[in-house]
Amino acid sequence: MPADTLYEDDIVAWAEQQSQAIRELVRARPELSNSIDWQNIVEEIETLGRSELKAVASHMRVALEHILKAYCDPDALSCRVWEGETNRALAEAREDYRPSMRQHLDIEAIWQGAFRFAADTLRIYGIRIPPGIPTKSPFELDQLLDAAFDHRSGLETLLGKPSSSH
Repeated sequence: MPADTLYEDDIVAWAEQQSQAIRELVRARPELSNSIDWQNIVEEIETLGRSELKAVASHMRVALEHILKAYCDPDALSCRVWEGETNRALAEAREDYRPSMRQHLDIEAIWQGAFRFAADTLRIYGIRIPPGIPTKSPFELDQLLDAAFDHRSGLETLLGKPSSSH
């Protein structure tokens, strides 16, 4: 795939490809390093790819955080807001997701972040996450990326019910 097309379709893969190409060029032609700051250019390109990846992970974390809060405090006035924010965050994650991100998205780390943030928020209101909530993610990456998965599906998963949307 041409680099300009790859840039448009999958910026993470593009950043990895370009970083590797620059490293190979600098190894093959060390005299170039005197005129251009290749090391910082490579780092900036890699940062671009990582920021795209971080955005997708963040959207997923926010969605799981809101699902957890709704599970733990189903009578909260915020439940409708959490549902809307969950579905929006999932839609944004799916929109920004690129196949090359799969190997870098750590669903366990995303779940741990969601768990921690939900616990911190709920603690303010005197609510604790019940001991029955799994410490390992009950969700798979493909499940979160599935357009049929939404806030209610997430709650059903936590409740141990088969999801009606799958």
